[in-house]
Amino acid sequence: MMRLFSWSGKFPGWRGIARAGLALTLVVCLSLAGTADTARASSLQQLLEQVGPEYGEAYASPFIHAFGPNQNTNLFSTANIPYTGLTFGIGVKVMGTYLNEEDQTFRKVVQIDDLGEYDPGLAGQSGTVVMSGPTIFGDTETDGRVDVFANGVLVGTFEGIPGFWDTRWVPLATPEAYIGGLVGLKFTLRYFPSVSMGDFGKTQYMGYGLQWSASGVLENLPVDFMVGFFKTTLDVENTQGLGQDKLFDSEANSYFLAISKSWPALTLYSGFAIEDSEMTATYYYFDEDLQIGGDSTFSVKGRQEQRFTVGVDLDILLHLNVEAGFGDMTTYSAGLMFGF
Repeated sequence: MMRLFSWSGKFPGWRGIARAGLALTLVVCLSLAGTADTARASSLQQLLEQVGPEYGEAYASPFIHAFGPNQNTNLFSTANIPYTGLTFGIGVKVMGTYLNEEDQTFRKVVQIDDLGEYDPGLAGQSGTVVMSGPTIFGDTETDGRVDVFANGVLVGTFEGIPGFWDTRWVPLATPEAYIGGLVGLKFTLRYFPSVSMGDFGKTQYMGYGLQWSASGVLENLPVDFMVGFFKTTLDVENTQGLGQDKLFDSEANSYFLAISKSWPALTLYSGFAIEDSEMTATYYYFDEDLQIGGDSTFSVKGRQEQRFTVGVDLDILLHLNVEAGFGDMTTYSAGLMFGF
């Protein structure tokens, strides 16, 4: 059994080979947003390799809470899709989700049946491990804390890790293309080619969705109506030949209804969506002392389930739209698209 704690007062974690899929994908996504460099990516991987799955899950959960809303943002800017004639466009969407204040810290209590798994001197004693401190988006100057209790008595206090990026704004940017015009249908694609990041694995990112406008059927209404869905996946493949094929597997889904009102060069729109998101992180560990290893996995579901969106689109040579989404979390976004 790996020892998660060292009784020297530090939280050094595992020695040997540890591959933290969560860390890899956090680096990928932050890099897409222009917020991580190579040095920081390496630092983050080393930090997350030092903690157990319980600590890692609590530490990194705010990322998926922001990842889902970001991926489900700016999926439409009008409810009017032609029934005849081709419409197409290509451009970029940028978005940022505002975290809740409580997403910057965590506290997690884990019940342990036998503390001998962590220290032979406590074999046979049950206990409690209390983990607390900054999350990945918390204070970068404050270390986390791990307190170990045996029969209600504090038997050890150890350092965790500090936050990686002290912020409540989590940004993302993605290219987008669409094509439509057949009986009110429009297909949208968000895609990054597969990218190898050396020891960090190989990333795969894609989102796709379909929309249908009722404008051609309900011609006399003062506004346009549209329904649609969108699905996004972001994976990091294992390229080192250890453990599972995927280090990280994430998915976000949105099902939405939208209305809009258009004038020359201006469209106002709003919508309601039901959405979900989830990520699964798998990493491989190896204990040099005991010469054993294996996979460890944890999953985190996104917090946001519903969203109300309001936005405006300006059509002056290019389509520029800005919008705000309100749900369990607040997301702001802008898009710049060239098309007809």
